[in-house]
Formats: sequence, C-alpha cells, structure tokens
Amino acid sequence: MLQRLGVDYIDLLYLHQPVGDYKGAWHDLEKAVSEGKVRSIGISNFDYNDRVFSDIVDSMKIKPAAMQIECHPYAQRKYWQEKLKQHNIVLECWYPLGGRSSHGELLMDPVICGIAKAHGKTAAQVIIRWHIQEGFSIIPGIDNSKYIDENIRTLDFTLSDEEMNAIRALDKEQRFFNMT
Repeated sequence: MLQRLGVDYIDLLYLHQPVGDYKGAWHDLEKAVSEGKVRSIGISNFDYNDRVFSDIVDSMKIKPAAMQIECHPYAQRKYWQEKLKQHNIVLECWYPLGGRSSHGELLMDPVICGIAKAHGKTAAQVIIRWHIQEGFSIIPGIDNSKYIDENIRTLDFTLSDEEMNAIRALDKEQRFFNMT
C-alpha cells in the first residue's frame, strides 16, 4: 500500500467496518503501527453496538485515535459523542452535510438557511462551521471542485452561541444512511 501511494507511512488508517475477523484486522493494524508504517489507527462504523466498539477499545493494545460515523445536525449522535470523549477518541463525521441520500434536506432546513442568510454564507458553510465549532473532524464528500473553495471559506466567520444552540435543537437522530 505504501509503495502504491508513494509514501513512507500513513498518518491515519481506518478499520472500515466490524465485519469478519475485525479483531484480527485490528491486530494487523497495530503491527503496522509498531513497524512505523502507520502513525495512528481508527475505526469506522463501529457504532453498530457497544460490543463491537468495546471489542476494540477495551481489549486491544492500541486504542483508536478516531472513529468515523454519520453525524450531522439531524443526527448529532450524542450518545457516541459522550462515549468517545470518555475514551479520548476524536469523532470524525462522514455525511456531515447529509450525503446524497438526504436529497439536500439539511441544505434546505429553514433554521440553517436563516443562519446562512444572516452571515452571507451557504447552508453547507454553516453546517461545516457548526461541525468545526463543535470540535468534530469532518469529511464532506466533494465531486465538484468549486465546493472545495466554498468549504475553505468556513474559517472566516463564527456562529454565535444562539446559532449553535438553534442547530443543536435540530437533532432528531435521523440518519440518512442506514446499513443493514
């Protein structure tokens, strides 16, 4: 993998899902860390239940540096926010804007759009800024290069406490991607 990527090491490598021999896979990732091939390891989609999370966090030598889960204003994943804080694991949000399966629902939310209008920003910029101010790591998927510049322009404004609370009040644990 390192040779294909043309690098000497990988900063952060994720175990994508708790399927198959995920404990064995985690041991292999720990080995890659000990060999200096990987600096940090994390888990993704281990929010299926507490057992799969605990299998890694409570019984392995190296604890995850981060956990990727779907997280956005409609599914703020408060249970996981607290659990990850207890273990000093960074929450990295995928689908931070709701993803394609949301059909733009978050981007049309009247609360978010009202805040965006007040700042002269887009709804996406407000949502990204909310994630940043909450202390989350985010990975918005981008297939249009003009959105990269738009996303960068989330660092030139700040949401007020009232605006942050208004977005927090949108939480209804509504996920847009539901895995079987």
